[in-house]
Amino acid sequence: ILSLRLHTTESLLVLRGLGIQTSSSSNTYLSSSTTRFIPTEKIQDILVNEAFRGFEVRYYLVVVVEGEEEVVVVFPRLLPRRDIVERVWRGCRACLFE
Repeated sequence: ILSLRLHTTESLLVLRGLGIQTSSSSNTYLSSSTTRFIPTEKIQDILVNEAFRGFEVRYYLVVVVEGEEEVVVVFPRLLPRRDIVERVWRGCRACLFE
């Protein structure tokens, strides 16, 4: 009997002068972990975006990376509430750009 657990862990590590690291992992049988490091010099901006899902507005944190067509979504599975996304956004910008 296989047990399918739906536990997701996502993290963002901001290193002043170095960059950011995003990590995502699920404790399911078929899922894998992903980790990505983006150096500060490649980060063009960090933004709070919004999207509609049905009649619901979802806010999410994105990193615009130089030379890449698509943005990097931080916490893509968790999609925290707007106040949490904004708090993380302010902390990232303060650490990286000030």
